[in-house]
Amino acid sequence: MKIVSLSENKDLEKRVAITPEIVKKYSSIGFQVFLPTNYAIHLGFTDEDYNSQGANIVTSEDDLLKDSNIIVQLGLPSDDYLEKFKENQNLIGVLNPYLNREKLQNLSKKKINNFLNASLTKINRAKSNEIISTQGNLGG
Repeated sequence: MKIVSLSENKDLEKRVAITPEIVKKYSSIGFQVFLPTNYAIHLGFTDEDYNSQGANIVTSEDDLLKDSNIIVQLGLPSDDYLEKFKENQNLIGVLNPYLNREKLQNLSKKKINNFLNASLTKINRAKSNEIISTQGNLGG
C-alpha cells in the first residue's frame, strides 16, 4: 500500500502529517511512503532524513496522487488536488470538517473515503490517535 502526503498550505499550517519517525513506523509494517521534495524543510527535516527512514521523494506532487491508496494530511488539500483524487482513495487528516463540509461531502460522492482524525473518540484504545494527544506529543 502506498501512503502519500502533499505539502500543506504553509500560510495556514506549518506542521506536517508525516515526520521521519512516522515514515520508519509505516515502512516497518509494509507501507510505502511517498513525499514531495522539501516536504518539511521548513521544520528542519531534509529529504535525506526521510530517505534514510524509507521514504521515496518525488519531484512532482501531481505524481504522488496517481497510484496512492492513502493520503495523509492535516488540512484539506487545494481544490486543484482534490479534483485529482480517485475512487477508493482514502483521505485521512484533521480536514476542518466544519469549514469544509461541502467539499468533504463532494469527495464522499466521488467515493473517496474521508477519515477525520479530529473526530476520534477519547476512549483509551483511540487515545494514541486522538488529535490533541498526537499533536501534544509532537510539541513535547
